[in-house]
Amino acid sequence: TRVMRRIDVLAAVAAEILVIACGGGADSGLKEVQRLKSGDLDMVLLSEDGTLNRGKDAFVIEFRKADGTLVDAGAVTTSANMPMPNMTMPASVHVERSDVPGRYRATGDFGMAGGWQMKIEWNGPAGQGSVSFEGTVQ
Repeated sequence: TRVMRRIDVLAAVAAEILVIACGGGADSGLKEVQRLKSGDLDMVLLSEDGTLNRGKDAFVIEFRKADGTLVDAGAVTTSANMPMPNMTMPASVHVERSDVPGRYRATGDFGMAGGWQMKIEWNGPAGQGSVSFEGTVQ
């Protein structure tokens, strides 16, 4: 019986390690860039260094309920523009689902550092909505 309990504990620990390794746990290497709120959802932008960077850059967008659990937002798009005198400079931003519902991988190509007018839109199980914000690119 004691041996069986130990086996059960070891199996549970192994299962948890497997879940984390397969992307089901928190990305411990990611740092929060910015947190946004729309209705009862939080959108959290995360990156390896905690910033959005000039040039080609990768980041993560998570959709979370108030209790912090991830929620599937369905189809997600993001746009970014930098207002300049007599013109607006767009950034190319691509968003795709990850293996974890509620977590999306994004890649952006930001032409310069500064304040970018950004918008995230979604339509799916979490409802339909959008949030506009200024994102700082370094």
